[in-house]
Amino acid sequence: MASLPEKQAAQLRSLVGLKRQKAEQDMLVIQKDVRRIETEIEAVQASMIALDQPGTDYDAASLARRHGGAERLVAELARKRAELAARQADLEAARDGLKRAMHSEDRIGDL
Repeated sequence: MASLPEKQAAQLRSLVGLKRQKAEQDMLVIQKDVRRIETEIEAVQASMIALDQPGTDYDAASLARRHGGAERLVAELARKRAELAARQADLEAARDGLKRAMHSEDRIGDL
């Protein structure tokens, strides 16, 4: 790459630095969202396990089954897993964006 004037190189470094910061912030937001969804999945699984406990009150378990409580939990679990898969794909894309920004910073450092 041809050598850039110092003013342009400084502006380019600043722009790439801002792009890296934005990529880091986006990745952090997505990571927090992934953790939240994982926690919600664990809560739904705990609710499902509670329905299957042998010591569970029969009337409560019977009502839950009769009114679709178990099916609702299964559907919610499937929805949360799909949401998690989508957010993990977003996280992978955010990681790639951060890698590109960091690579650009390294390349600009060579100017």
